[in-house]
Amino acid sequence: MSAPTTDSMMYQTMHRQPDDLRRLLDTGWEPAQDAAERIAGARRVFLVGIGTSYHAAQVGAWLLAAAGSDARAVLSFDFARYPVQFGLQSDDAVIVMAHTGVKRFSSEALEAAVALGATVLSVGSLTAEHPGSQLVLRTVEREKSAAYTSSHLCAMTVLAQVATCLGDKRGATATADFRTALEALPDQVAGVLAREDEVLPVAREATTRRVYAAGAGPNAVSATEAVIKVREAAYGWIDGLPLEQFVHGPMVAVNADDLVVLINVPGAAQERVREVAAVLAAVGARLWLVGEGVEAVPDATVFELPAVPEMISPLLTVVPMQMLAYQMAVVKGVNPDTFRRDNPTYAAAFGLMKL
Repeated sequence: MSAPTTDSMMYQTMHRQPDDLRRLLDTGWEPAQDAAERIAGARRVFLVGIGTSYHAAQVGAWLLAAAGSDARAVLSFDFARYPVQFGLQSDDAVIVMAHTGVKRFSSEALEAAVALGATVLSVGSLTAEHPGSQLVLRTVEREKSAAYTSSHLCAMTVLAQVATCLGDKRGATATADFRTALEALPDQVAGVLAREDEVLPVAREATTRRVYAAGAGPNAVSATEAVIKVREAAYGWIDGLPLEQFVHGPMVAVNADDLVVLINVPGAAQERVREVAAVLAAVGARLWLVGEGVEAVPDATVFELPAVPEMISPLLTVVPMQMLAYQMAVVKGVNPDTFRRDNPTYAAAFGLMKL
């Protein structure tokens, strides 16, 4: 198994993100406006995805809700196999999140939505094929690493652009600052990526401890994205939950010297995040606070981020999660690109099913 270096595709793709964002913000507003017009009259908007694409769908639901839509994120498998639960009708809209366009259940979900006459849009790579989609919102070239980074950030950015255009159309105050925040994002992401030296010591700790991640509101998604990234890139032990789910039961399993990643950004959840941080510090957990520090826990390690609108903040908080996963892979000598298919046992096992 070859150890990763800065030549790994995950590393290169992560560090390409500022340029990918700049291109989207230069060319993506016209298709975003088109998408907004298509879904503006929808009774409900379903955002459908699997894996990291489901996390983009979850963030998208927060963003479109801010623009005044009844937006709901659904797993592709559930949407395809339990259609009666959703009662899709022709006056609904469906946005299928599918970077490659080849995942089984996302394709089934798209086919089902087309068959029922809903407005169907999709988000995918520059070359993904989404038969039946009325508009494919393009992100980046198909990723070569199994640990998706830029495609995820750019998918969320595309949805933020759609929400911005939709909010402008409706006069929604909750999206009024989205455009300005998005325009600042490429430089902010570049600034975060330049701080690898701050993440490496945390990654070293994380490879030898139990790790938990939690965030609230839209940043619950960044916490659960950390789980996918750390597990698929570094084969690491990590658990992640929305903050209040973590508090109501799982938190009692945290022991002294466990590492807890808490996303702490300005917004409606911040007071609760601070309370939880104080509790975890009192039981002896080691804290990595992403966003802002907490006065009650001055010994915590803090990865500061610029303040941005809370609904946009997952587009920034996800980047340190990517960096943590990559650096953990470096420390462990694991190649983050392969989905463990460089191990013959796993390659043979994964061949028994179709993703």
